[in-house]
Amino acid sequence: MPRVPEDLFRHSARFSILNPMIFLTGVPGFLGTRLLRALAAAEPDSTFVLLVQPKFEGRTRTLLADLDLTGRATVLPGDITAPDLALGGRYDEVAEQITQAVHLAAVYDLSIPRDIGWQINVKGTQHVLDLLAQSPNLERFGYVSTAYVSGERTGTLYEDELVHDAGFKNFYEETKYHAEVLVQDRMDEIPTLIFRPSIVVGDSETGETDKFDGPYFVLNALRTLPKYTLMTRVGSGTEPVNLVPVDFVIDAMTHLMTTGGHEGTVFHLTDPQPLTTQALMELFADLLGMTVAYVPVPPGVARGLMNTGVGRVLGIAPELIDYFDHPSHYDASNTRSALEGTGIECPSLPDYAPTMVEYARRHDRRSSAMY
Repeated sequence: MPRVPEDLFRHSARFSILNPMIFLTGVPGFLGTRLLRALAAAEPDSTFVLLVQPKFEGRTRTLLADLDLTGRATVLPGDITAPDLALGGRYDEVAEQITQAVHLAAVYDLSIPRDIGWQINVKGTQHVLDLLAQSPNLERFGYVSTAYVSGERTGTLYEDELVHDAGFKNFYEETKYHAEVLVQDRMDEIPTLIFRPSIVVGDSETGETDKFDGPYFVLNALRTLPKYTLMTRVGSGTEPVNLVPVDFVIDAMTHLMTTGGHEGTVFHLTDPQPLTTQALMELFADLLGMTVAYVPVPPGVARGLMNTGVGRVLGIAPELIDYFDHPSHYDASNTRSALEGTGIECPSLPDYAPTMVEYARRHDRRSSAMY
């Protein structure tokens, strides 16, 4: 196993050539932790520079020890909202060493205030781009966006589309949209892959997740109700809800980042055959052994209910309602073409939902993040 020198940044170009250096933000988060593990396995000669919030430094070092990666990674306390990422005198040395980078760090909260989302999601991305623009050895950069940069657009949504004036459901979508605009504006100078996952849920084989939000709110709501019950259904119930398991997202990103030749491409990491709202709720209810009669409720009324004691009892965030009544389909032609022949594909939700539900039953904790 390659080891990081005691003072990594005194070993310049020769070290970069012998040991590819991957700059990664977002560890020890939900996706970041899994991507670190996957990239370390896929590129055994690589080393890592992990930019982490100071409050997560200890947790990150413990994670590295658990993954047996202590000798391959340097943990740098930093702050993406600072123009120099709070790296100070190490900024230029870090830039010189980077051969690959993935930017995951962001606020993934549907209810974020605009100013906080702007500072972290937009300005933070700008500061990472500024660093990478000064990285002479950079081969490729992976930016993790979201399928929901599409905002209020409807119909079929294509990977090569971005700019629109349709509006957004919340400031999370809006700030991630503006962040991706910055990334796309600099793709000529920075070799970039853009990943747009939809709503990420637990591992399709184990159910493992540490992020019990999104559809888990619905699961939790169903669990609070009697076995035979009435439940509101948002809108017609015929619109798709796009969920993807975390292992598919990580496998796809790892393959695309490590094979090369995909720079300048946007990838929808989405379910090509998502269930409708009605089908999703029926699937969850069946797996929980429930019989549910659904009462259709307009989205506006449903959002209002979730802002009352009803919402607090059910545990469903009002911001989530919009994702259960939005007529959109995400075309993933770029992803399908790039992954052809690899065996990497999004599994069908009915196939992994039993594992997802069982894991949630045994680990009933939730967060406010989308990813």
